[in-house]
Amino acid sequence: MAPSTNKVAENRTPEFRLRIRLVSLPKPGELDEVSMEPYHVGQIYVLPSQLATLLILSGHAELVSGGEQRAEAADFGQPKLPKK
Repeated sequence: MAPSTNKVAENRTPEFRLRIRLVSLPKPGELDEVSMEPYHVGQIYVLPSQLATLLILSGHAELVSGGEQRAEAADFGQPKLPKK
């Protein structure tokens, strides 16, 4: 049998994360695929974007502004271009 060519390439891209505040816990069975045991209402967590978004959209969390911890694009001002 020929080897499968449908292999997923390894992804070394860092995962995007969001800071959220947990405002309530899901009811048992509401989010079966997620264990909420280590989390506490009122606490702020930095979570993978998929989990954070799921919690925000289901009404169990709110996005927290990160202030100086917010990711920012590098800004080096006006680049110096060579003179002609």
